[in-house]
Amino acid sequence: MNPSPSNSTLDVRVELADCTDKAELLRRFAEAFRFPDWFGHNWDALADCLTDLSWLPAPAYRVLLCNPSALWTMHPDVLATTLDILDDARHCWAEAGIGFSVEVMEDAMPSASDRSPRDVPQ
Repeated sequence: MNPSPSNSTLDVRVELADCTDKAELLRRFAEAFRFPDWFGHNWDALADCLTDLSWLPAPAYRVLLCNPSALWTMHPDVLATTLDILDDARHCWAEAGIGFSVEVMEDAMPSASDRSPRDVPQ
């Protein structure tokens, strides 16, 4: 986790190399964001934590989803749900005037034209 030097955006790197299922994805999010002990390791708990972040205050957040190709290959539905939750969090933070962006960083990911619009947060 690093603040970006130019605008104090907090970069949160979620490393997904070799992540092939929902349980591991949720564990990696919990680790990257330092979720509280009450995190329930399910989709609702992920959404709750991503729209709270009171333990990790920042003027803006940038989530870096790194190397998700194995997850995309084995469970594209898990990655799609994750992106939907991240997009919902982006909308929630926007209403509060706080930036929340997501970058998927993987050369092996299908091109944007191969994904449905819901798979890529705007």
